[in-house]
Amino acid sequence: MRIGGKTGSVGGTQGTSGPKASPSPAVGSTSGPAPVSDAFQVSSSARLVAVAQEVLAVTPDIRTEKVEAIKNQMDADAYHPDGEAVAEGLIREHLAGGSNP
Repeated sequence: MRIGGKTGSVGGTQGTSGPKASPSPAVGSTSGPAPVSDAFQVSSSARLVAVAQEVLAVTPDIRTEKVEAIKNQMDADAYHPDGEAVAEGLIREHLAGGSNP
């Protein structure tokens, strides 16, 4: 079977006219590459975040003073949390997208 029409090769080199010339330097430029300098600036808010992260790194995740106080109240049968306040807090946290189940 023979298919008629233009013939060409896949991946052929069409429209090439030789090697491309490298771009010439701009008029009035000095010889050699231009000096490149890197600059790094940190905004005040980024500095604040860095300081906050440093403080959090040394702050314990558990507030042992509060845990001990509640534990002592529970042992003395004196811990009676406000059920409505706890429920409101749970609902508020859930609606705010809290990650605690």
